[in-house]
Amino acid sequence: MGIYIPKRKITNDDVLLMMRRKSEPYLNAKDLDDILALARERLAKAGNVTRYWCDEDEYCTDIAYRASLAALEDAGLEAGDLDLIIFTGMSKAFVEPATAHVLRHKLQALNANVIDTQDACTSFIKSIEIGHALIRSGQYRRILVAAGERTFDWADMVCKTRDELAWKFGSLTIGDGAGAVILGATGDMNYAGDGNHMKFSYELSDGQYHLCTIGLNYTLGERYKLYTHTPDLFKSAYVVTRDCVKNYFHEINSTGVIYDNLFFHDVGKLARDSILSFLADSSITVRYPESGFYAEYGNVASVSLPLSMWRAREKGYFKKGNLALCIIPASGTQCGIFSLRY
Repeated sequence: MGIYIPKRKITNDDVLLMMRRKSEPYLNAKDLDDILALARERLAKAGNVTRYWCDEDEYCTDIAYRASLAALEDAGLEAGDLDLIIFTGMSKAFVEPATAHVLRHKLQALNANVIDTQDACTSFIKSIEIGHALIRSGQYRRILVAAGERTFDWADMVCKTRDELAWKFGSLTIGDGAGAVILGATGDMNYAGDGNHMKFSYELSDGQYHLCTIGLNYTLGERYKLYTHTPDLFKSAYVVTRDCVKNYFHEINSTGVIYDNLFFHDVGKLARDSILSFLADSSITVRYPESGFYAEYGNVASVSLPLSMWRAREKGYFKKGNLALCIIPASGTQCGIFSLRY
């Protein structure tokens, strides 16, 4: 695995100043001050303090390249050893062709096929599932899954009315970052014979996609701007995540299993506490739940999963042989959950 975080550190004061500058043409002084005070209060309640943004000339492929180099070094592989590159996440270089072409060229992974995947913050988990299935089919043996989330461009901090903060709060917490993992084929029965290794499940709430969008060619959302109603999104995500956890353990009939690690899409204390509560309701024990990174990095979208894994390994409690549980709520609204043996 590999991670890259950009160097440009953005504080809450920085984003609130941006919101002031962009909103003051539309609001009187009192309304603007009230909105900013409420935004500061909500940031504190959510727990976000800082985030990191790309430089203006630092693009999604640049940061994904850095994370991919780190992953190759970590795996002891050369770029020429890769059979397939899956570029995933929300950030893309093009509508066409696949952004993975750029990564293939930058890495000089000339033996690799390429494809892009995308589904909000579940992008990484779904790409791992696709890679896992392709490896099991025998088509590929080594697959790079990489995301480079440069999303600060999509932050919409313009409030024209007092009520718009509910739709703009998500923009205040956006953080950039890149993550990469390499999946490899194995005949080791510690993995191939483990029923908890690479076990995936999803729960989707129908018709709730309007709660968080980045518009392009549809009736919803301004083009290339984040449009998310945070209160309603959290309510919907709470239900779908609860049901996903409950159904997952019912389907695999493994209540009482002890997991070594828990990794989740960290969007604040409420999300973490809710997930831990759902696991407790299903009698699931986790030895080392990830403490979360939202305070420092903000919402890094699909990079949440590799960043969580990397941080846990750096701290010494995500080790070879560990059984990990990964829970990723996302817009849609949806939740993906899977377990793996590291």
